[in-house]
Amino acid sequence: MLVLTRKAEESLVIGDQITLTILAVEGDRVKIGIQAPREIAIHRKEVWDAIHEQNRLAELLLQDGHGERFEQLRQFLAGELDEEKEVALPSRES
Repeated sequence: MLVLTRKAEESLVIGDQITLTILAVEGDRVKIGIQAPREIAIHRKEVWDAIHEQNRLAELLLQDGHGERFEQLRQFLAGELDEEKEVALPSRES
C-alpha cells in the first residue's frame, strides 16, 4: 500500500483520469473531492463490500434455484414492489 501525506487543497492524480483533492480536514474526518469520468464507479468501501456481498448471494441463490425469491426480496427491500402484490414467503422446508 502506498501511503502519502497531503494537506487541505492538495491533490493526488491516479492514472490520466482521476484526481483526488483533500478539501478539508476537520478533527478525525477528511473531506475528499474526486474528479473522474462518469463511467468509473466510485463507492465508499463499506458500500462496495455490500454490493459485492449482495452479488455473491444472488449468484448462490440463482445456482440453488431461488433466483425468483431473491429478486422479490430485493424488490421488497428496495421498496419497488406494488403494495397489493403478495410475496411468496419460503416455507420452513426450503
